[in-house]
Amino acid sequence: MLLAVLLVALALRLGYVLSQRSDVLFEHPILDEQRYVDDARGLATGHVAEDQPYWQPPGIIYFLAADFRLFGPGLTTPRVAQALVSTAACLLLFAIARRLFGTRVALAAAAMLALHGVLIFESAELLPPTFALTLDLAALWLLLRAGELERARTSFTAGLALGVSALFAPTVLPFAVLAALWLRRPRLILALALGVALPIAPVTARNHRHGGEWVLVSTNGGLNFFLGNNPRYQETFSLRPGRHWEELTDEPRRAGIAQPGAQSAYFARQGRAFFRDEPAHAIGLCAHKLYLFFNGGEIPRDSDLYAARARSPLLAALVWPGPLRFPDGVLIPLALIGAALWWRERKRLALLYGFLALQALLGAAFFVTARHRVPALAIFALFAAAGAVELLRRPRALAAFAALVVVLNLPTRESTLSFAAESDFYRGVAFLREKHDAATAADYFRRSAAGDPSDPRPWFELGNALDASGRRDEAVDTWKRAAAADPWDVRPLRRASMVLSRSGDLAGAIAAIEANVGTKLREDAIYAPDWLNLAFLRARSGQLDRAIEELRKAARADPLYFGQHAPHLPRADIADPRFAQAIDDLLR
Repeated sequence: MLLAVLLVALALRLGYVLSQRSDVLFEHPILDEQRYVDDARGLATGHVAEDQPYWQPPGIIYFLAADFRLFGPGLTTPRVAQALVSTAACLLLFAIARRLFGTRVALAAAAMLALHGVLIFESAELLPPTFALTLDLAALWLLLRAGELERARTSFTAGLALGVSALFAPTVLPFAVLAALWLRRPRLILALALGVALPIAPVTARNHRHGGEWVLVSTNGGLNFFLGNNPRYQETFSLRPGRHWEELTDEPRRAGIAQPGAQSAYFARQGRAFFRDEPAHAIGLCAHKLYLFFNGGEIPRDSDLYAARARSPLLAALVWPGPLRFPDGVLIPLALIGAALWWRERKRLALLYGFLALQALLGAAFFVTARHRVPALAIFALFAAAGAVELLRRPRALAAFAALVVVLNLPTRESTLSFAAESDFYRGVAFLREKHDAATAADYFRRSAAGDPSDPRPWFELGNALDASGRRDEAVDTWKRAAAADPWDVRPLRRASMVLSRSGDLAGAIAAIEANVGTKLREDAIYAPDWLNLAFLRARSGQLDRAIEELRKAARADPLYFGQHAPHLPRADIADPRFAQAIDDLLR
């Protein structure tokens, strides 16, 4: 029976992975996936991407780099490997559940994990959750054995699993402390601590070597803490790449803080200040996030599980967005009933209760998403299977289960977020830049813009696709629409001005650049290229006095940029020698 469960788990995961190969994003991943893949390809070829501490936990980078060295740069084999790792999680959960609850509960728990749509989806994403889930289960199983056998070697191996897991998701480290308390015996605790430290120490040393800062694993923790703990949580949580994200992440630099570790500490201080200055608001927000952890909705982050259903009949069958959110809208209430009904065995099950409690508290401390909740899903499945057995014996608890199903399936703002339009945007980017298919790219950009008209990114890239197709008038109109959607982004009107200038419409080109600098939304240095271009355009139009004034503005705004680029202006295009003389005078 167990073999059948494992074969089903593997078949579903491989089937989903292989079904996604027709999607352009399969080989051209986005956001965090893209960064992991790029860094891993660099590492596989002996290239250090950045001479600074790791921004994100590097476990997935190391895995991908090893895969690329063995099998080449393609992304099919690492996804197949993740399908195997995810299937191994089902086996580990069976081993844990059989040890604590017996074979019947173990098979049911493993089957729940095998059929869980979130885990099938995550097995195809080149992100840490699948590895964190499996490594955490391995650590739990080894801890149970270490507690029974009182073997330091087994305790060390459990610590090793937790240490490796921390390279994928450092949030597991508080559980290592709880595990040490549970082991009680000093020699077991020492062995556990050595096992935890062994995989982490080289990463910490590497971070210090490449940045001069003692960073344990990565430097993104402070920003993640702030994203979930500030007076504008709803805004910061849903930030996407673009203007507002760049403004936020650049905040420490503007405050004079350059080192990544110090920038992380800056954001951590900002998050703690929220608790100090607005304690009632902060505590209420933590309570809200704690509810989200147990709510059945799947909250998107980089990718949108509910949007993925549209491209996968398998996911459409296994994941439902509501009103009954399946599977977690059923699994989690059943797990909570199981945890309550088995509370009498809390001493024997202390590791499970402790692991789940810490996962929930960490979710409330940072923020909750479907992918961040993955390590807890196995323990939810275990308690759900145990709870189902108890419900058969104690049917009176069915009323409590029904009440929890209602309460934990209430709609939330976070779970109604949709990034479907963003996925189409990145498909368009892949077709435009990687496959050089401007026509298909334009179709995806239009689809993305229709899905979210307020997002300026698809309008900007649609202009690029139209320009690549030779439809320059349409491209200019589209870039103007992008600039109207986000005047902070200086790129669209620069592109429009360039195309208008090439076509001989100097007045239109000047108007586009004037609109850029007229917004005054960014520091003057950002507009130095615009003033320099404006000077050249005015000089070509015979407006020499105004052209020289624009040159002065460019030189004042960013002397370094002016010194590097002003000498290369095509002076031969300007008949009046005073323009060239003005450039030389400013350069001197």
